[in-house]
Amino acid sequence: MTLAAGAVAGVITLGTFGFYLIEPLTLGESLYLTVTTVTTVGYGDLHPRSIAGRGFATVFMLISFGTVGLLLSTAVQALVQSEIVAALGERRRHREMSKLHDHYIVCGAGRVGSRIIRDVQRAGEMLIVIENNAQKIEALTERGVPVLVRDATLEETLREAGVERARGLTACLPDDADNV
Repeated sequence: MTLAAGAVAGVITLGTFGFYLIEPLTLGESLYLTVTTVTTVGYGDLHPRSIAGRGFATVFMLISFGTVGLLLSTAVQALVQSEIVAALGERRRHREMSKLHDHYIVCGAGRVGSRIIRDVQRAGEMLIVIENNAQKIEALTERGVPVLVRDATLEETLREAGVERARGLTACLPDDADNV
């Protein structure tokens, strides 16, 4: 992605100086003409007047079109790859959770939940934490704690965490009604 963005910057620099050297334009006008060419806007207010300028513009259009296409395809590829990796990670996590037996489920990783998590880990027991607070999730993940990023008050979340196969469940949510 960085390489593609650098290539676009290089093409804009090439076009700006190319038009500046070939056509009787200022650097600002050359940059403007370059950007309108690269973005394919082409307002028509500035255009190459000389044969050399038109030849350069033709070659520059082909080069810039390909370079911008590279940038866009690289961006789309990165987005699609991240989505695929996230989906595969979710599937793997789901498979791992389906294998859990005699584990503990901790709903909420606040002050009380964090102590319980620490104690269960010290005892060498398997656990899974259900949490939906981004800061707490990040801290738990950094410590290697398995986290299910869901709403702990939903029955399907508890089933996904393997409540039927769990040894125990502790509800440490901030609201008593949610804990019930």
